[in-house]
Amino acid sequence: MNQQNNKNINSAIVKSAKIMHLCSAVIFLVAGLILALVPDFEDSGFFRNTVVGVASIIIGVTGIYGYFSNDMYRLAFQLDFALGIFNVIFGILMIINPVQLSVLLPTAVSILTILDGTNKSQMALEGKNFGISKWYWVLISAVLEIAVGIVLMILAYHELDVRAWMGVAMGLVGVTNFWTTMYTVRVRRNTHQILSAFNDTENKS
Repeated sequence: MNQQNNKNINSAIVKSAKIMHLCSAVIFLVAGLILALVPDFEDSGFFRNTVVGVASIIIGVTGIYGYFSNDMYRLAFQLDFALGIFNVIFGILMIINPVQLSVLLPTAVSILTILDGTNKSQMALEGKNFGISKWYWVLISAVLEIAVGIVLMILAYHELDVRAWMGVAMGLVGVTNFWTTMYTVRVRRNTHQILSAFNDTENKS
């Protein structure tokens, strides 16, 4: 009975982590769209940097929570502890001093995007082995993340206007996190079938 209760509690925690991660991905996507579509909303950068800071804290906190949710495959959350801490610290700094840190914002967003894209690329390839049927959507969006992150870093290095590119980068982070959470957690419901198929493959080899 206790074992069943523990399983139910763990399932509830994983489900809540999934919902929180999906919501944070949507928030990051919306924040990215705002920055991409209205890059010159205001000149000081206060609004833009505050939006980035709040979105970073939200996705960081949900990532850390997901890491400790004891998800069986740990695909969606396997590196979210380190990235989560980075996001939370970065977000707090942006909210405390948004205008003065404007010069660091493009570089920080580009690094975050490249790191997240690299993480999700590895995750997509590992998910393929677990039987995720639409792993390629995660891989495609992750590769786009890396590409946009590199472009953003190059433009920032040459001191060009990167406000819209920051929005695109954040939007891709949100989309990739949404795909990843949806597909990896869905596979967890078919644990028995996946493990059986995996064991059969191992035995044949």
